[in-house]
Amino acid sequence: MKIPRPALVLIALFACSICSLAQRPSFGSRSAMSGSPFDSQRRDNGSITGTVQDTQNKPMKDVRVELTDGNGVAIGSTYTNASGNFEFTSVASGAYTVVATAGLQQTSERLDASGWNNVVSLRMPGGDRPADGVSGNAISVAQYKVPGKARDEYRKAHDALQKQKLEEAGKHLAKALEICPNYADALTLRAVLALNHQNAQAAITDLDAAVKADPNYAMAYMVLGSALNMQSKYDDAIHTLERGESLAPNYWQAQFEMGKAYIGKGDYAAALQHLQRAQGMTSAEYPLIYLLQAHALLAMKQYPEAMNALQAYLQKDPKGPNSAEAQKLLQQAQAFVANSK
Repeated sequence: MKIPRPALVLIALFACSICSLAQRPSFGSRSAMSGSPFDSQRRDNGSITGTVQDTQNKPMKDVRVELTDGNGVAIGSTYTNASGNFEFTSVASGAYTVVATAGLQQTSERLDASGWNNVVSLRMPGGDRPADGVSGNAISVAQYKVPGKARDEYRKAHDALQKQKLEEAGKHLAKALEICPNYADALTLRAVLALNHQNAQAAITDLDAAVKADPNYAMAYMVLGSALNMQSKYDDAIHTLERGESLAPNYWQAQFEMGKAYIGKGDYAAALQHLQRAQGMTSAEYPLIYLLQAHALLAMKQYPEAMNALQAYLQKDPKGPNSAEAQKLLQQAQAFVANSK
């Protein structure tokens, strides 16, 4: 069974590790507050406060922090201040997930909010570099060679992406690469923008250069695996992703992409194993995981399980770009089960 083309485009998932490319309502939006724990009929005076630190316990500034409810629906976002602190106010009691994203890094924590003040402490993983491309747990020799002006342009590109200003981000990346053509972080981020325009070949060119510039940069391998999947080069994708996984074993993106590659190869059992791992490695909800699970299950003729996965996808992303196809598949599976009784 061939996966619908939109489901093959992983940029939406990698965007979660860079910034939120999709428009999300803020606290000031009525749609964000309607029917949520922030609804005026259910609002109380609780709050969720916290800090975001790097692996050296240093506060991280300007990190995007998103709050999702128990169903995985985003209900608000903010940014950390100079001390790495953030706050969500007027929070009703209930289950939440706090997701912090900085550049290509992401971490999250679940909590059951109750009472006046609920505190969380988030720490970014050390397998990748933060937005400045230098500070962090591991600094490669390649990073020491990057001029400060190039890092400044990269940081501006990162900030523009967080604000969903993609054209501006591209201009800053161009400047960074003009200063330092072998800047692995900038090459990788430009490749992500190319994937967003479904230009896999341009992305692969940048990613090959990124890997040559810094062979230990895990995210370059992750994004390269995604681009190879888009070109249906599944064996190459798996090999590339395995290299990335060896450098950063906690990256759920590698498991997701390998799941997709194995679906392309027709090895659905292996695909399900990797997709299950991806689901277990992130506390945030990513609907495409359910959709890919459904395709593997349908190919294996496990219709009840496939219907559960499709229903989960539609619950998490009822108006997403793949929702119509998911609804059609669900109806077909339901009809097949009903006719087989």
